[in-house]
Amino acid sequence: MERDWFNKHLAPLEPGPYAKSMRRLGAVLLVQWAAGGAMGDAADYLGINPKEGQYSTTAGLHRWMHDHGATDFIRALRNLAVDLDAIATPIHYRRRREALRSWALTRDTWQEITSRLPPVPGHIQPNLDDRKRQEASAFVWAQVTHGEPLFAPRPIEAEQPEELRRVWLSQRSSTWAKLARPGRIHHFTALRRLLLQHAEHLVRMIDSGQTDSWSSCG
Repeated sequence: MERDWFNKHLAPLEPGPYAKSMRRLGAVLLVQWAAGGAMGDAADYLGINPKEGQYSTTAGLHRWMHDHGATDFIRALRNLAVDLDAIATPIHYRRRREALRSWALTRDTWQEITSRLPPVPGHIQPNLDDRKRQEASAFVWAQVTHGEPLFAPRPIEAEQPEELRRVWLSQRSSTWAKLARPGRIHHFTALRRLLLQHAEHLVRMIDSGQTDSWSSCG
């Protein structure tokens, strides 16, 4: 679900800490209404049901629904559905997800991107290793698909030994937060800008069908 859609229709319900869960549930229900079937099937279609089990809301959102009632939520979602029906040329997000199913930035692309970063003064330089490349890839994937980085493919991480994967996992949220909201961290501000440019490049390629020679990485 695009953030603007959420902000217009669901954010006024003031879901608080359950905003992400509500946004996810809203997307699942919209697909289910349009295609029929079970919620788990709709979540699979969206790529947010990786274990392919029965899809359900989080306990926190379930409590919120119990306390506030689901009427306003369903009404807001139906209003969003009306807006979506009025879009003449909707974005094919599933096509984007399929194009990036096993995708990550190649080392060459990563080198090209990072070579354009402004120099950082001092002896302590930013880490630009494979872990950073993986999180940058997840960031780009999220921009292109409007999905959550949690569901991004992680082929670089998958190649690492289990012990190192655990270390990467412990650092994931910190790196993602800096990419999402770099604030005064100049390195992440510049890196974010370059990654957004690369995301726009991928969007143009995928949406125009220029994927005949598409590589899973790049």
